[in-house]
Amino acid sequence: MEELRFFQTPAPHLKSPVTVPKIMFMVVVALIPATIWGIGFFGPKLTLAPLVICIFSCLFFEWLDCKIFKKPVTIKDGSALVTGLLLGLSLPPGSPFWIAIAGGGIAIILGKQMFGGLGQNIFNPALVGRAVLLISWPKLMTSWYAKTPFAFPSIEQGLVAMPQGVDVITTPTALTLTKEYGFQVLSQFEPRLLWRLFIGTVPGSIGETSVLLLLIGYFLLLGLGIVKWDIPLFFLIGLSCVALITGQNPIYHLFAGGAIIGACFMANDYTTSPLSFKSRLIFGFGAGAITGIIRILGGYPEGVTFGILVMNAVVPLLDKLLPRRFGVKSS
Repeated sequence: MEELRFFQTPAPHLKSPVTVPKIMFMVVVALIPATIWGIGFFGPKLTLAPLVICIFSCLFFEWLDCKIFKKPVTIKDGSALVTGLLLGLSLPPGSPFWIAIAGGGIAIILGKQMFGGLGQNIFNPALVGRAVLLISWPKLMTSWYAKTPFAFPSIEQGLVAMPQGVDVITTPTALTLTKEYGFQVLSQFEPRLLWRLFIGTVPGSIGETSVLLLLIGYFLLLGLGIVKWDIPLFFLIGLSCVALITGQNPIYHLFAGGAIIGACFMANDYTTSPLSFKSRLIFGFGAGAITGIIRILGGYPEGVTFGILVMNAVVPLLDKLLPRRFGVKSS
């Protein structure tokens, strides 16, 4: 009679058919509408180079780190591709090539591989790269371009000051103008502002302008069960509460800047967000509230990057105070 042998292996014991490469591939698919819109709206000349260089620099630095430290090469899991795409979409149109290379290296080395690689990083790698670039080269990271019909001229100059016979011009963003003049002045200056923010005909980062297309991508991931609804919803609630308390238009703050791409594609990151339902609500609300506080009271017109990174740092504490009970059905 054949002897039976028993093996004891560590959890998890249930294998899911949804693999990391499949998840990363679907995230890329979900970002394609906003990416195509950014390339078409700002023009390939200003957008293709930063996007492509960001993606390839992230892949290269991932490969280089694995080779240097003699680890299995992980570029095929798609995580570096997603990091490069998100970082590229968060850059202003017309960013110089070396900004994209530096951002990719910082995101992968400092934001991901230094902590041990995929699944072990504390902070969202793309936001680490963007934060370092924003602090180190603030002028380059806040120089915005847009086609002439869609640019915001300075309010003192008025609509009649728009130049003729040029393709693109430098222009402030809606958040910059709001920071300087207030939402009421800007909304009187541009009555269709909320609609323009929703469809994406405003200056901004390459992939953050179209709320509509970003939401289409997010709901695709939500329908496939790849992401959850809790963190994005409470991010937007936190941002709206700060806007209401300070007397500003909450819809404007939800549509403006990187609120949607941050809430739906960055704060929702598996590795850098908490595990339990209650802690995820606190995480999302805190990230949105900090974003609103920085926008309205801070020195930067935008606060999504630092709002999410600050709450990333709080995740270990949230997981300790409100641990997830495995085997119990969550809300």
